[in-house]
Amino acid sequence: MKWKITSVAIVAIIVIAAAALFAYFNYGTGIIEIKVSDPALPPNWGDATQVYLNYSAIEIHRSQPDNESGWQTVIDESAWINLTRTLDVNQTIGAKNLQAGAYNLIRFRILEAIVTIHGVNRSAVVPSGRLTVAILRGGIHVNSGHTTELLIDISVKVVRSGSTDDFNVVPAAKAIPA
Repeated sequence: MKWKITSVAIVAIIVIAAAALFAYFNYGTGIIEIKVSDPALPPNWGDATQVYLNYSAIEIHRSQPDNESGWQTVIDESAWINLTRTLDVNQTIGAKNLQAGAYNLIRFRILEAIVTIHGVNRSAVVPSGRLTVAILRGGIHVNSGHTTELLIDISVKVVRSGSTDDFNVVPAAKAIPA
């Protein structure tokens, strides 16, 4: 009889522990850390030696099978990034606590761009103004109590438009779970 009570107690402890772990990993929060990089010398910068992007409102899309899907703000302030400084280097641009779960897209607005041509900074137009990127490898999973890194590899093409003093910056990116 004692072994039955002991067995039932052990099973109850295992069930309670499993339920607690399930709740912790699926309903807790984890940290998402966003990094930016440009892993190779940009071949499409033309005469530009520096490219600066002013970005804001970085959001990530939660992709849960239930009704908890949607966009979550990771960064809600604008900042500049010098893409020349991110060549072969990862630069952290923000981090935030998010609900544990799967995420499949990231998007951000590009407010303006500046290119340096022959030592002179010039404003450049970013035609799209918004960049939405699918997260490769099936997305990322933020686990409760853990930090998950997401690397955004931004590459841009600098194009003269119209007169010799007008430039467009055409961004492209891929998001890679780190």
